[in-house]
Amino acid sequence: MEITTHADTRLNQRGIKKAYLNLALEHGAPEGDKIILSAKDACSRANELRSEAKELDAVATKGGITAVMCNGTLVTAYRTDSFSVSAAKKVRS
Repeated sequence: MEITTHADTRLNQRGIKKAYLNLALEHGAPEGDKIILSAKDACSRANELRSEAKELDAVATKGGITAVMCNGTLVTAYRTDSFSVSAAKKVRS
């Protein structure tokens, strides 16, 4: 995204980091020629991310999750750290 000199100056004057601007562009709601990320929406998204982070921590604790798909259909799923190459070779033999 290109940023005009005017916009860059205003971002600096108003203490708006480019990372904040990127969050507004990614998660904000378009209204005409504006994209608005309200404080309420920012808090809601932050809560969603905290919840997702907890779930990711749980997946990591379980050693990861592997999902096996075929044509968009879930065939099976297992803990990634429980996969045994030797056991899989025995099944295929």
